[in-house]
Amino acid sequence: MNTLPRRLPLLLALVAVTACSGSQSPPPPVATPAASRVADDSLQPMSSRDAAPPPPAAGAPQPLAPGAQPTLPPGHPPIGGAGDPHGNAAAAGPTRSAGSIAGTIALSPKLQVGPKDVLYVIAKKGGSTLAVRRIESPRFPLAFEISGADAMTPGIDFEGPVDLVARVSRSGDAIPARGDLEGSAKAVKVPAAAVRLTIDAVRP
Repeated sequence: MNTLPRRLPLLLALVAVTACSGSQSPPPPVATPAASRVADDSLQPMSSRDAAPPPPAAGAPQPLAPGAQPTLPPGHPPIGGAGDPHGNAAAAGPTRSAGSIAGTIALSPKLQVGPKDVLYVIAKKGGSTLAVRRIESPRFPLAFEISGADAMTPGIDFEGPVDLVARVSRSGDAIPARGDLEGSAKAVKVPAAAVRLTIDAVRP
């Protein structure tokens, strides 16, 4: 008699028990931080509030405390003081006189001027030229004024007495030349007003 049908339930039960009691696969490993990642002490913190200020470089000037004055080299003038910041004394120059000579220049009826002629009013003292005023295309009679503002050398004193020369230059040059028209007044005081000059001569 065949006993396989009676043993079949028993075999199935054994298979089920074996499957339940079998070894299970190990659980998956837990991920851990990489060992090669080492903290770097040289990295700066993310917040500037936590960062310590870098040490000053060798030889660099030290910051001043509030209200402290910088140390100046010997002989240096105080900072913020009046006068030249480099300590140079102001050079005292001659005082220019505020005086002037004013008046009228007339042209002799025997003479004529052209549209390109130039009039020079010259103040001389001691044989040297003190001041010069240049007037283009003059029309006579002509009101004039000459002062220290017309001085040949800036800052020179415009003081009298002076000799005045009114010269019409045909070439426009300040250097006297043949054919120029001239008139003069001697020993004019400074200041002076209502001085009259008449151009009545022709340079030979």
